Amino acid sequence: MRTTFALLGTATLLASGALAQSDVIIKKRAQEIRDQNNVRQGVAPPSQPRQPARPATTPPPAASPTPVQQGIARLRTDLMAIKANSTVTASQKQQIANDLVAAARGERKPSAATTANLAESLAAAFAAKPLAEKDCSRLLSDLAAVLNPANIQPSQMQAIYADIQAIFQANGMARKDAVKIVDQVKAIGAETK
Repeated sequence: MRTTFALLGTATLLASGALAQSDVIIKKRAQEIRDQNNVRQGVAPPSQPRQPARPATTPPPAASPTPVQQGIARLRTDLMAIKANSTVTASQKQQIANDLVAAARGERKPSAATTANLAESLAAAFAAKPLAEKDCSRLLSDLAAVLNPANIQPSQMQAIYADIQAIFQANGMARKDAVKIVDQVKAIGAETK
């Protein structure tokens, strides 16, 4: 009799464990879909706090751009130069990798191999289907945060990774390819931390 109850209890625990695991997967996929919908609608990711609207005033004199801003501007130029269905040259990929390193201003910089992998994937993604200007701006903002993570909390970093994946998936990229890019960005994040 005890054996029967023990077996029944074990079976119940195993079944509830399997159901709990599927709940986690379903929740993660729902969050991915939510993030993709937010990208399509232009909603700011949770990692970037919304700035309140300011009253119209005269703009302050233009300050010289910081090295990070210069690196991100070069990265934007190089990525936007890639046209759909074009072949990306090795020098273009190398320039994208150099731009990523130049945008990193912390004590720790990403390695050449890690940035080369990400540059390869970004070049392939833009050659398949370039991002719209607003999505490219979000991507570059996310990359700047990953390359310079000094004041970024781990939860914010996870939101940045989710936003990058959502940007590419909303642009029509297959989920596995978007996850590959995010994994490469995570590798850079681990090196710059």
